[in-house]
Amino acid sequence: MLEPRPAVTDLVRVIARAERAANTSALDSFVAQSILTRLHLELGKLIGSAGFDVLLARALVLARRAHPTLAGISAGPGGKLSGLDAGAADAAGFEANALLIVAYFIELLATLIGQDLALSLVRDLWEEKT
Repeated sequence: MLEPRPAVTDLVRVIARAERAANTSALDSFVAQSILTRLHLELGKLIGSAGFDVLLARALVLARRAHPTLAGISAGPGGKLSGLDAGAADAAGFEANALLIVAYFIELLATLIGQDLALSLVRDLWEEKT
C-alpha cells in the first residue's frame, strides 16, 4: 500500500503548524479541512475541481485503510470532508489521523506529477506562513 513519504509528512507538519498559528485551532480535524480548502482553491486551478475531488476521494480511501478511525469521514465536492464534527473527533485516535488525509492527498499528487513539483506547489501556498 502507498504510504506518504517522509518529505510529504514533514511538509504536512509544517503546514499544520502554520494553519494552527493563523487560525488558533488545536484540532487536527479542523486544520486538515482548512488545508484541504486552501489546496482546492489553488490546485483546483491546475488539476480542475473534478481532478482534485478524485484525488481527495482516493487519498481518503488510502487513509481509512491504514487508520480505520477515519471510517466515518467522506469526501465531497470542493475538497470538503464530512464527518469531521465533534462526534467523530471523539473517536480514539481520530485526531491523530485526520492530517493523514492531507498527507495521502499530497502523496498521490506527488505520484502523478513528481515529488519535486508537487511539494513545491504545496509549499509555495504556505511560503509566507512557514
